Amino acid sequence: MIGSSDELGKLRPWHRFHVRTTFGFGAGVLVLLAALGGLSYRFAAEAEISILRGRLHGLAVGLARTLDADSITSLRVAADHDSSAHRELTAHFARVADEEPEVESIYVMRPTDRPGWVRFAIDWVRSGTPGEVGELYDATQTDGMLAAFRAPVVESRVYRDAWGRHLSGYAPIRDATGSVVAIVGIDMSARRVAAAERRALTTTLTMYGVAVVLFVIGGVLLGRNVRRPIERIIAATSAIAGGELDARTHLERDDELGLLARRIDRMAEDLEERERIRALFGRYVSEDVARKVLGGGAAEGAVEREVTVLFTDIRRYSTISESLPPHDVLELLNDYFSEMTDVIDAHQGCVIELLGDAILAVFGAPAELPDHAACAVRAACAMRDRLEGLNEEWEASGRARVWKERGVERMGARIGVHTGLVVAGSLGGKRRAKYTVLGPAVGVAMKLEALNETLGTSILVSAETLAALPPELAARAVPAGEHRVRAGEPPRALSSL
Repeated sequence: MIGSSDELGKLRPWHRFHVRTTFGFGAGVLVLLAALGGLSYRFAAEAEISILRGRLHGLAVGLARTLDADSITSLRVAADHDSSAHRELTAHFARVADEEPEVESIYVMRPTDRPGWVRFAIDWVRSGTPGEVGELYDATQTDGMLAAFRAPVVESRVYRDAWGRHLSGYAPIRDATGSVVAIVGIDMSARRVAAAERRALTTTLTMYGVAVVLFVIGGVLLGRNVRRPIERIIAATSAIAGGELDARTHLERDDELGLLARRIDRMAEDLEERERIRALFGRYVSEDVARKVLGGGAAEGAVEREVTVLFTDIRRYSTISESLPPHDVLELLNDYFSEMTDVIDAHQGCVIELLGDAILAVFGAPAELPDHAACAVRAACAMRDRLEGLNEEWEASGRARVWKERGVERMGARIGVHTGLVVAGSLGGKRRAKYTVLGPAVGVAMKLEALNETLGTSILVSAETLAALPPELAARAVPAGEHRVRAGEPPRALSSL
């Protein structure tokens, strides 16, 4: 549980699921808001520009119709600035500007012989310095001024200067014959365009701010709604992986996380039950066999394999068991079997059966074991040493007094070890079966165990087992002669340890 918390604590914020989900969704929405804001900004500006262009067109055309062409043509040089025609036109332009507060300047331009250039006839400005009568002006600097000598023109784009943003419109001034003698130009402030752009920008930024706040709140809520359940699921799975099969998520939800949590809890229950069965089953068969059966391996069929078989029983067991009540006999055997099977397990052996006071074990099945002969011999020696330790404990506890009175000084065991081929697999029917090994090798090990009584030895190993031992272990063996183990077979060379 602590390990899972440490792992979660090491996750960087952008590696967390709820953070990435919030930011991923939020980034998408913010991009969408940005696109909508951009469109809103553009549409607002274009709408105001369209309105302004319409007003400019009407104002320029209407003003051009009110101007006297003869008065315009009379204004040629700077000295004409003080003429009555100039004063009257200036006053007229001022009145127009009073009615249209957004008008910044009104001017009249006359054509020249110089291509692209025009000349001021009159220039009225709301602020700043007006152009002088007769002053030249480069008309190529504007988009529509020269085109206005043919027809009314309103520029399509707003321009900026030291006095702000403006939009210009032009209309031709005609004389009595219909000839164009000049053009009138009007510059109007684009303050409404700027205001519309500011409104669109403010709206977009407000939407952004609200969205960010909502995303923060949503991230916190998502974190509580997702992060905590995930932490509980991780903690439970970490505990289960660590062997705490009773760990549960205890998460009651109706969404996908709840479904996942219930599946994990059910898995843990199944694992706990399986472990309980394996632990219980492992008391009656070897743990290797229990794993193989519970894992379905026992159903794969019998296999022929070279193994080393160990068979042992207690010397003068009948005499000892007759000295004790049945309950005490059972307790004694349980103590003995517990110690002996632990030794066999420690040497990678598999206990096949407990037969009265006897133990049948195999090394090399169900799991393959390359050095099965050496493991079996070492296990036999360790079993004898452990039995010596048990005798000392029984002597100290007074239990040994019972069989000593029957002439059994110390409890001993006979062990036979043989290496050969066996068939290992499940024996029985569909409803009840057991794992076992069959073959002559099992009978030989039993015969060797019995020959210990005749030869006065405790451990007998066959020549096949001796040949498979490493040199340092084989050097400890003492030849025990040749003996007929099975009827119809020649005598076998045996060794004792």
